[in-house]
Parts: sequence; structure tokens; C-alpha cells
Amino acid sequence: MPKILLTIFITTCLHGSAFGDLWNAHVAPILQSNCVKCHGGAKKKSGLDLRSVESVLAGGEDGPVVDKKYPERSSIYTVLLEDAEPHMPPKGQLKVDEIEFIKLWIESLSSKSENDGSNDQGLDIPEDIGITEAIDFAIMDKWSKLGIKASPVAGDGTFCRRVYLDVVGRIPTYEEIKNFTANQSPLKREDLIDKLLNSNEHFDYMAEVFSAMLLGRESEKKRSRDDRVKNGWLDYLKWAFKTNRKWDKVAKDIVIAKPKDGPVSGASWFLFEQRNDYSKMATLTMSSLLGKQIQCAQCHDHPVSPEIEQRHYWGMVSFFNRSLNVDTNDGLRVAERATGGFSKFADLSGKSYDTELVMVDQDPIKDENDSSKKESEQLYKNPPDKNWFVKKSKEKKGYNVIKINKVPEPKFSRREKLAEIAFSNDNPSFSKAMVNRLWALLMGRGIVNPIDKMDSSHPPSHPELLNYLGESFAESGYDVKNLIKSILSSKPYQLSSYPIGDIKPEPDTFSYYLVKPLSAEAFSKSMLIATGNVPDLKGQFSGIDYNKLRQTVVNKFPKILPEVYSPSVQQALFLSNNPLIEEFVFSDNNSTITDILEQETLSEKVIKAFQLIVNRLPDQYEIDAGVKFLERGEDAVKQLCWTLITGPEFRMNH
Repeated sequence: MPKILLTIFITTCLHGSAFGDLWNAHVAPILQSNCVKCHGGAKKKSGLDLRSVESVLAGGEDGPVVDKKYPERSSIYTVLLEDAEPHMPPKGQLKVDEIEFIKLWIESLSSKSENDGSNDQGLDIPEDIGITEAIDFAIMDKWSKLGIKASPVAGDGTFCRRVYLDVVGRIPTYEEIKNFTANQSPLKREDLIDKLLNSNEHFDYMAEVFSAMLLGRESEKKRSRDDRVKNGWLDYLKWAFKTNRKWDKVAKDIVIAKPKDGPVSGASWFLFEQRNDYSKMATLTMSSLLGKQIQCAQCHDHPVSPEIEQRHYWGMVSFFNRSLNVDTNDGLRVAERATGGFSKFADLSGKSYDTELVMVDQDPIKDENDSSKKESEQLYKNPPDKNWFVKKSKEKKGYNVIKINKVPEPKFSRREKLAEIAFSNDNPSFSKAMVNRLWALLMGRGIVNPIDKMDSSHPPSHPELLNYLGESFAESGYDVKNLIKSILSSKPYQLSSYPIGDIKPEPDTFSYYLVKPLSAEAFSKSMLIATGNVPDLKGQFSGIDYNKLRQTVVNKFPKILPEVYSPSVQQALFLSNNPLIEEFVFSDNNSTITDILEQETLSEKVIKAFQLIVNRLPDQYEIDAGVKFLERGEDAVKQLCWTLITGPEFRMNH
């Protein structure tokens, strides 16, 4: 970067609120890529930790590395210069602009001190407004501070298609979008949101999406979808969204995993599917429900996030290491022993430590059944079966279960203690993790991005908004439906996807709608709509093997909320020549093709194809090109439909 541009950038930092942006966008990534290997979680040479602003300012064994009064004398800067002795990094040379960014950041520290912290003004969201208004207030405040002009509100047709895809996982039918655009009510968007949020299609779609987000795609995890269906996992999720079960109760259902009869019994599958692998239980719970990746702290403290320590990884594992898959008269369950589960872990130096029941940002929990206690009936609420004390398991498709009549319940449960401290108002990470996940699902990216890396090395784009939404979500009793409705009703969600101005604003400003790829479920169902099929009142397509279609598409398009959308050659070939795609698009029962052929002129045929498949009218250029294409003959209509269905516009939500 030329020096003049750097100077302009730092001037903005010093006179605005971009101090944190300079660290987060430039300095932290430079240090993480080049320095924290020796000065981070695994090692701290000379006692120096370069993972955070606080640890950098704390210095090391040789004293401070930052001199705010004389920035050019700061050792964190001088050791980077080409002729420095000693020179850092030892085997490499940073680029000139990277070194300059570090110097400018130190200078910004000096300016920040002189201004007595005035550059770190926070945003005060008014207390007397609703959640939707708070979203608009916080997002628009950032637009104002950055001088960004937001895109206009999307048209009715675009909004209708967008909200159908996000809420029920399919494009609207021709009649649905026609009726919506013709509606003159000023409340029609709000009414449509309410209608879709209370539909069976919404409950089905959310069950599929959250199954993939919480447990991972079965195609990627080498797990069986049939097992998830047969053992009630998807039925549980559908029931949870249909009854708007509070999210803290959902989290407790799947982590405590001691359900009664009824739909909630399927919640056990979350842990059961991990096959007695306590590490997977721990890491899955942290990433899916608390938005943090802790597996990097298995052998040492987290390399870039100081708050995640090695003891936290092993502490989370300890919450689960008394668990055991069992086959009972009530079905498959995850039981828990009253004793055991005490172990040690070692750091890279070989020093060992006792594990303790502890998670990130929380105090350790005392285990009432310490290592001196032995298994006995007195430690349980109900007397266990005799064979419970015999550690014998049998294979059940690799799930390693023991057969007992009823699940014994220990008087002290590690998993219950975990749920007590993790899924409550006292742990703001829990509510913010769900807020961030739903925001990403609807808005295209999280306030913290990626959604499962909510740590100090991935700061939120709108911290005050995330805090506000997290607190509001908790205060509402973890009302998921209300949170979804609030986001859908907000101005940022309803903007056009076309940015304004010559320079495209950063995605995390949410000044335009972020185009995102359809999920496998949404693409599958949308293809059915585009070929003339209409779901019944239960959201089902009679006479169609939707699950076969969905599974075929999932195998090629598995990701929900990919960090980077990058279509593969295999996906392109799948859309080009997969027999199942051809079966649906070129079927004699494709009423879309029939409707198109019934139009009198070629222009009308092109217009009808666009309306039925991509939910909009074509422009004149598209009409002319379409007419020229259709002049090839009747078979060209099928080819035009195939082109529209497999094209990028259809496969994206925009």
C-alpha cells in the first residue's frame, strides 16, 4: 500500500472510531501469521504473548515492547526492520506495508492515550424501542459513521422470493408471488412473514437446517440420515420449532439427554451419535451451542485467542466423560455414571495437570463425587439395573451400547451442571451464539464471522448490537420465532442486493443484502416448484420422492453457511448431466413446460419461463436472446428451463 494511502487510513483511525478496525483488520492477522507460533498459545518465548492488544501491551520478560511516547522506538516495530539485530521473524521478512501498519497502530495507541480514550465511543441503543428498531438503529449508525449510502429497499417480488427461501426453504409459486405483489396492504410484508413462520413448511425446513448446523451433514460426518430419522432427531427438531420451544430448553434437552417419552425423546440423538467419544461431545457442544472452537486448545492454549486455555478443552471433555450410550425399554439414550472420569492432561513441556470441570469464561465446578468414591446404588436417584455396574457393551451399528431396562440418574450429574452454567442468563455467550447463528442464516454472514469462532480473534462487526440482541433474546425467554421475525422485519434484511456507489462497501456493513447460495434443501424444493409442483397444506409433494432428490443434492451441495462460497467442478457436472436433474426438468409431467408452450408468441414464452422459474420479468435483452434461442424448435423450451434452473440466479438467494 502506498505511504499516502496509509497516512489517509491512519488519519481516519485517529479521528474516527477505527482503532479496533486497524488492529483487527491488519495488525492481528499479521502477528497471527508470522509471530504467534513463538509468541502465543503453544509457546511464549521471552514471556511475550502477541495474541491480543492487552498481552502485547503487557510486554515480556525484557519489559514493554510498545513505547507510546516514541512509537518508532518500540521494539515490536524495530525488530521487524530489515537491518535489525536481532531480527524478527527469525526466518523471514515482513512486507513494507505490514511493518508500516504495525508502526501506525502504535502511533494510534499514542493518539488514543492523548485523547483520553475518546476514540472508543460506544453506541447507546435506546431502551424504549423494539428489537427490529434496534437493529435498524445500530446498522444505520455505522453507515452514518462510515459515510456509506445503503442500497434501496428491494421490490416486492424480490422480497417475496427471498423470504420464502429463508423461511420455508423454497421459491414461491407463480400464484403466490402474483398475489403478494398485487396486494396493496401496507402490512403485507409483515403478514407474509407471520404466515410463513407459522407454516408446516417452516417447521420442516428449520428441522433440516438445524440438524445440519448442529450435527453436521450426514454426508460429511459419515453418519446415517436413516438413523437420525428413525430415532426421532428430526421429529424432535420439528416439534421444537413448531411449539417454539425456548432455546435454552432445547440446549438442555440435547446436552442433558435424559428425556421423558414423547417428541423430546429424540433429543438424545445429539450425544448418542457421537458413539461415546467425549471429545466430539465437548467440541460439538461448544461450536454448535456456544459458538466457540476449542479443539485447537487440546495440546496447548489456543494459538490466537488467549481466553481459550488448554484446561478449558479438557474441562469440557470432563463434563461428558461419564456418559455411556445405552439401549433401554424406552429407546436409545445417553446415560451417565455417578463416578469416574478423573484424568490428567499435559502441556507441551510435559508438565501435567488434573482436569477440572470448567468451561471458557466460567469458574470451575466442584464434583460432589470425588475420586475417592466408588460406584454404588446410593449415588443414584433410582436403583440402577445390576448389569449397569458391569462394564460390558455390545456393537449396535458402531454406537457401542449396553442393554438396560431404564436409564439410571446420578444424584450429581456433570452434564446437568454443565447445562446449568452454560445455558443460562449468566452466560451471555449462549444467547449471543444463537443470535449470531440466526443472523448469519438470514443475513448471509454473522455479526461474528465465522459463526463458530466467537472469540477474541474474531471480533463482532457490531458489538453493541450483538450484546443488545443477546440480552433481548435472553429476556424474551429465548424466543426463537420472535427473534427470526425481528430480523426479517428489519431494514437491512429488506435491502436490495445491488450496492450503491463506485466502491462496494464491506459485507459486514450490511448496507446491501448479501447474496447467498441456496441450501441443498432449498434448491431441491425450489426445483420442484420450478417444474410445476405445488406443495399441499402439510408442505409435502405428493407422488414425488423428495427425500431421494434431497439426498442426491446434499451429497453435492452439503454446506450450510459456508465461510467462502466456491462452486466445484463436481457441482457443475452434477447440474449439467445428472440423470435425476434431467428426470425432473425434462419430465412429461413438468407443468411449467406445458404452461410455457401454451403461450402464443415466443416473447410470451420467454416471459412465462422467467416468471415461473426465477420469479421475475425478463428485461428486453433477455427476451431477445430467449426468442432467438426458442427459434430452434419445441425442444428448446426444455433447454431454456434447464438453463434457468441450473443457472446462478436460480441457485442464489438475492
